[in-house]
Amino acid sequence: MKDNNNIWTKQRGGATAFMCLFLAGALLAMVLAGCSEGGPSSQQGAAGNDSRYPITISVFTQEARQQPGANNKLYRYITEKTGVTFAWDILVGEIAQKRGVMIAGQDYPDIIEISETQFIDAGALIPLEDLIEQYAPNVRAHYGDTWDQLRSEDGHIYYLTNWGVYTGRDQSPYYGDSALWVQKEVLKEAGYPKVVTMDQYFDLLINYAKKYPTINGQPTIPFTILTYDWHAFCLWNPPNFLAGFPNEGNGTVTGNPPVYKNFFTQDISKRWFKKLNELNALGYIDRSGFVDNYDQYIAKLSSGRVLGVHDQRWQFQNGDDALRDQNMYNRTMAPLPIVFDASTSPRYRNVPIPNLGRGIGISIKAKDPVRIARFLNDLMAEDVQLTIEWGIEGEDWQRNANGEPYRTPAQRDNWENLQWQEQNRALLVRDNFPSWEGSWSDGYPTSLENFYPEREALTRAEDKELWAAYDVTSYAELMDKDPAPNALWFPTWSMPNPPDGSDAQIAFQRCEQTMRKYLPQVILAAPADFERLWAEYVQEMNSNGIAIYEAYMQDQMNKRIAAWSNK
Repeated sequence: MKDNNNIWTKQRGGATAFMCLFLAGALLAMVLAGCSEGGPSSQQGAAGNDSRYPITISVFTQEARQQPGANNKLYRYITEKTGVTFAWDILVGEIAQKRGVMIAGQDYPDIIEISETQFIDAGALIPLEDLIEQYAPNVRAHYGDTWDQLRSEDGHIYYLTNWGVYTGRDQSPYYGDSALWVQKEVLKEAGYPKVVTMDQYFDLLINYAKKYPTINGQPTIPFTILTYDWHAFCLWNPPNFLAGFPNEGNGTVTGNPPVYKNFFTQDISKRWFKKLNELNALGYIDRSGFVDNYDQYIAKLSSGRVLGVHDQRWQFQNGDDALRDQNMYNRTMAPLPIVFDASTSPRYRNVPIPNLGRGIGISIKAKDPVRIARFLNDLMAEDVQLTIEWGIEGEDWQRNANGEPYRTPAQRDNWENLQWQEQNRALLVRDNFPSWEGSWSDGYPTSLENFYPEREALTRAEDKELWAAYDVTSYAELMDKDPAPNALWFPTWSMPNPPDGSDAQIAFQRCEQTMRKYLPQVILAAPADFERLWAEYVQEMNSNGIAIYEAYMQDQMNKRIAAWSNK
């Protein structure tokens, strides 16, 4: 060691000169590499000089959309404005299976769409708060007071919710939440009667089915139920609304202090399923609905022969759009705020809320989180958002002599055509990523269709006739002209699901299996067997530990009340 030190001391001058020449050469090589095209170092060099260098961002999505075509003008626009292209992994099959495979293999794209907490619980997503604060001020400004509502229990923010955060005034007449829906033609045929109660609703469907046993040469379906995979809430959620409760997910909240209870075993559920059992015995329930997948459900609605469903419109909108495109708009669906008894006030429509628990997160495998954050910032710029929502000025809309935006009849037809939209709009970006809702800075609505002259031009005669008959100006008003204020904690469905492997998660998983097993049986059984099967069902739900799940949800609600009371 001593000799080596002496050698280095003697040669230090020469070594220093050599190192200077080496570093200078290395620096020159790096500069040249940064200027060159292609090669593994070109992106790194570009990143050093251009914070918005071209990048392909991989995204996993649960949205039932087509892969965007290479000539889609809105995706080309996004690339021109932000430097970003996308590689979409669109869900095929069941989400639970796909999610489990991704988590087990730690096989994540750059961005993951989430609808539950499993990806967060598995550590698949990175915290976003510092990243967004530093590199995406447009995103941070968009969320405003909602920002802290996105936090998980550990204090971090792992996702950006995609819907329900409003800028300016909400100008939408749209209603897409839960309802008992009915074909518009059925209401017209009956003379637009006042339909309030569950019995009145089903009488309406049955009377039409008796008069018209076939539609377009196929058997009329009075009522069908979507039971496939996670969509099965259409099977067990109706009692909550029929009893006059708002959408709290799997339970009802009553009292002061508020108490959370599941409604699956309450008498309100028994009343609903007994009605379905009676209707099935009379042949008015679509039995194949219990084995159909989601695509088959949409295909039935698209045929125009389904008279009624309980659902949220975003789940079956493709069916309505298909009917519209087939010139069968009279067979699209209208929502009704149906309740058990006329004395009950409906609570279907809510004051708008953030879509908490659902959105996008950046994965731990993301190749460049900072670049993604900068893209999100660019995406939330008003001009980019307006183009995503309205299309390209001069092609999809224009301004008149007074500076007001409008569309031509041909442009409106395009905007309503599902296939055209898939080929010409960035629907996957709009559906997955944060987006403006409400109003632009100049006061115009974020959806051009909601600007009054455009809305009047777009509103079809069937809708105008229906609204006039019920003295409303929209389907939102038909559901509730003045919805009650939301409770502080609302909604409980946006609270974190029980962690995987927890007693509450296992209990609810068992309960869901019981519901999937028993509820179709309860509906399809002979009426004489209903009471016995219902008692067996309730007993098994209790044995599964539904009370454990209730206790978990009560604790989550208490925590939210405490956290949000201070805001």
